[in-house]
Amino acid sequence: MKEKMLYKDWLRIWLKQKEGYVKDATFAHYTVMVINHLIPTLGDLYLNQITEKRLQKAVLEWLKSGRLDNMGGLAEKTVKDLVVTVRRSLKDAAKEHLVPKKQFEIVYPQNDTEEKLKVLTKEQQMILTQYVYLNLTPKNAGILFCLHTGVRIGELCALQWKDIDLENKLVHINKTLQRIFVKNIEGKNVSRINISSPKSKSSIRTIPLSTAIYPILKRLNPCDPEKYLLTNKDVYTEPRTYRDFFERFLKKLNIEHINFHSLRHTFATRLIENGADYKTVSELLGHSSVSITLNLYVHPQIEQKRRAIELINDCL
Repeated sequence: MKEKMLYKDWLRIWLKQKEGYVKDATFAHYTVMVINHLIPTLGDLYLNQITEKRLQKAVLEWLKSGRLDNMGGLAEKTVKDLVVTVRRSLKDAAKEHLVPKKQFEIVYPQNDTEEKLKVLTKEQQMILTQYVYLNLTPKNAGILFCLHTGVRIGELCALQWKDIDLENKLVHINKTLQRIFVKNIEGKNVSRINISSPKSKSSIRTIPLSTAIYPILKRLNPCDPEKYLLTNKDVYTEPRTYRDFFERFLKKLNIEHINFHSLRHTFATRLIENGADYKTVSELLGHSSVSITLNLYVHPQIEQKRRAIELINDCL
């Protein structure tokens, strides 16, 4: 009977329905979440047993001890992705009249240890820039390119010279490269490189080239539009390989470890520090809304707050 369908059986049907209708990377993401977390935690429940109370319990379990290596809980973002997947799968089940429509209001424990975004100091940024100028290679230049454009690592790895308009000093971001790990319904892992459009419509954007990065690109230009920026060859470098290169690069310069995404944070932070308006920064980063940019990067210091408070005097 339909009302007696187990959630794990519906999830298998749901994945089959999604295959071919969503991006490959999205389908891979769904599959990993279903196999690793949703089926083990909720799969043996009937569809009508997936209630707000039961999902809330699962959320707390995932946050506390959801990691597959038994080393603690999953990141809150991962858990929120799981909840979104549950909602979407049940919404589709409701469309097929397997269950009534359901609304879930999930509460997440307050996190008192807010993680601060890491950025390069201005001194570290100068050291890095000088080294790239004196040791110019496509891979070295890629690091500086990120500092002056804020592109994501997948967007950088997918970038070809045909995407760079040197005449008008513009770069067009219209694709991303990533290795996707697909776990089939039997739990077997396979992986492959996927080059596709960026993660969202707003990620397709055009970024002006700064006066600092433009001459470097001019020097490296191979005059072959099909070659990749990071290699100057017909073959690409994948993100995992380039992250390893970046780690070695930092060690060589005696700069403390930061992850590659911190270059993007540094780009945005420097723009805001120097007075760029938030809407422009948001569009350069490819964020879907200004609120994302504000939540990530705009944290006024006490002196800024003090100056703002003093503005009340202007009203007296």
